[in-house]
Amino acid sequence: MGVITVFDSFLLLEHFLGMNVSLTPELEKFVQKEVAGGLYQTASEVVRAGLRRLKEDKKPHPRELPSTLKELEDDLARSIASIDRGEGIDGEEAFRRFQKKIKARGRG
Repeated sequence: MGVITVFDSFLLLEHFLGMNVSLTPELEKFVQKEVAGGLYQTASEVVRAGLRRLKEDKKPHPRELPSTLKELEDDLARSIASIDRGEGIDGEEAFRRFQKKIKARGRG
């Protein structure tokens, strides 16, 4: 059997005991308030809820599509007005941005 180093012991301890996180005094008060409010039983539950929310916020959310012909026509009119005001980008630039996003997803 191999020798267990102090570093190995630390990793095992962290694995079995969980992660230790430092909070600012402001965040610590917020967590305490949430637990005192009764919705959460422990500080860990509050932190996990916050991390789940952060993870959800980072997911791409598809744009809501128009559900009626009127909504579609209104969206189209707004887009045309935006282009008429010079707020659009040319097709080549749009294509470059699209390619850049595709490449970035391939690396992620």
